[in-house]
Amino acid sequence: MKLIVGCGRLKTKKIEDLKSLIGPNFALVNPKVVCGKFHLQQAAYLSASAHEGNYNLANDKSTEVLLYLTAQRQISKAIKIGGIDETVESLAWVSFGEIPKELFELVESDESVIDISNFDSSGFSSEIELDKLQKIVMTKSATLSVQSR
Repeated sequence: MKLIVGCGRLKTKKIEDLKSLIGPNFALVNPKVVCGKFHLQQAAYLSASAHEGNYNLANDKSTEVLLYLTAQRQISKAIKIGGIDETVESLAWVSFGEIPKELFELVESDESVIDISNFDSSGFSSEIELDKLQKIVMTKSATLSVQSR
């Protein structure tokens, strides 16, 4: 399976047009929950692995990605924390296959969107260095599948 991650800045204010692209194999994510490109890639890989190993929590890989990115077990919470709404000016995406062609009519690619410095670290100590913060976030995300229900 081909995993593709990316991010960019919106060219439109029509969030509903963007939301219409979301499907079982394509996720759009609020980039503030992404702690760098490795974190996004890890969430994509863990989501694909969960579905292949039948230990997934969500029916769709796109929703599973949000669970891993936000380290949540409740789908509604993960969507509230990591989903997109009319307040976003940029977004990240994960595709398990083909990227919808319409995406690039609505979004301009920009890797800086998911830079670690843009991560919403308000839930962590302000004294944590950025490289350590990413390790902590990725470790927390990776342990989601082994947490007791």
